[in-house]
Amino acid sequence: MKYLRMMIIGLLISLSSSYILVTLSVLSNNAVMSGAELLEEIIIATLLGIAIGLFSAIFDIEPIPFTIQLLLHLIAVTACVLTAGYFGNWFEHSGVTYVLLSEAIIYSIVWCIIYVFQIRDIEKMNREIQKRKD
Repeated sequence: MKYLRMMIIGLLISLSSSYILVTLSVLSNNAVMSGAELLEEIIIATLLGIAIGLFSAIFDIEPIPFTIQLLLHLIAVTACVLTAGYFGNWFEHSGVTYVLLSEAIIYSIVWCIIYVFQIRDIEKMNREIQKRKD
């Protein structure tokens, strides 16, 4: 069940990010995207999100220090993004630098959101512990 949750969260983040990036790309290039191209982008974003969601399981491996987990996750995500970019022909339209910059921005935003949620959860747990002590 946990892995399914990770896959769904990855899928939702990927589809949302993909929608924003495709919209920005179409608007900035005054281009039109056909139905087949859009379907291809949706399929790529879906597979990408599911893969990245599954790679998040690396954070459950406790013997590995968090910084190493984060580095391995980032490498796996980058490999997935580069593979998806190859199949989606993203590099022809915007170049590898733009794709990697987009990945870095999305990765940073997601980690900031996760960090805020973790801080909130820790504070909630600390309040519960404090209630039990009192």
